[in-house]
Amino acid sequence: MKIIIQRGRTVPFEALPDYSVALDGYVQGPAIDVKRQRYSFDHHAGCLRLVTKATCAQVLDALLLGLDPREMQVYLNDIDADTVLAVWLLKHPHMATHARVRTLVEDVGNIDAHGPSFFAFVRDNDLCQRFFKGAMAPETQARQDGTYASADLYALLKHCLKRTGKLLFHNYRFPILPRERRTVSYELTHTGSGWVMIRSPERAFGALYRDGHTRVVSYHELMTQSGGKERLSYAYTIAKQSDLVSDFDIPAILARLDAIEPGWGGGSSIGGAPRHANGSRSQLPPDTVFKIIEEHVQASLKAGG
Repeated sequence: MKIIIQRGRTVPFEALPDYSVALDGYVQGPAIDVKRQRYSFDHHAGCLRLVTKATCAQVLDALLLGLDPREMQVYLNDIDADTVLAVWLLKHPHMATHARVRTLVEDVGNIDAHGPSFFAFVRDNDLCQRFFKGAMAPETQARQDGTYASADLYALLKHCLKRTGKLLFHNYRFPILPRERRTVSYELTHTGSGWVMIRSPERAFGALYRDGHTRVVSYHELMTQSGGKERLSYAYTIAKQSDLVSDFDIPAILARLDAIEPGWGGGSSIGGAPRHANGSRSQLPPDTVFKIIEEHVQASLKAGG
């Protein structure tokens, strides 16, 4: 099995070669071509996240139902908990029937599909926390310290896979460094019609939902190298607590932004800015993004009323 990582790239399903697996957004939307052995395990475009399983759960089901990944090329454009667990499963298909593996996949898949609110309903909180805080610590740290945009994604994936193996093969408990317990911080910068825009370098959605914000745009600045010069861009994530939240049509918002700056995309309850091969994201400043989204939300509210 060969793994190919192309940061930020998306391709149409028809462009996939024979004997290939696209993970979590490399191809937008789930798709299967059994004759040519091509598979897209995705839950972003062309589906409803409330009822569509996350990538790792789709991979688990496919393995249980007979998918043989040994001769496959696996394509991904980002490293996160969902893709790491999916790749680990494809590299260890014999573990698909293991009870601890299936429990972790169910929990991680639900959290990835439905957001941090689902942490309250996981089957094995201890195992889940050890995966996110232990196995995925290298990825989390890279995002927190701002190095993810320029990180070697192959090395990062390898590190996370090794730690996932220690957890699932040996039930390893990663050492937790003593530190003061702190809450995730964010700065509310704009208030729209029933939604907010916040600035935070962290994954703050759990804290935002707890604070009563169910429709959110989160952003932070990125500095990346381009042509020997530093270039400023903005990483945006547009999300709502679930597909049950009304009056915030994320696919329509993403389509409007994509018409202005190609590359915006996502699913029914979460999406975001373009991802470029050099690690940069959107060139649209926050005031502009706020204005575009607020105009759309106000027009939708008037049309609905």
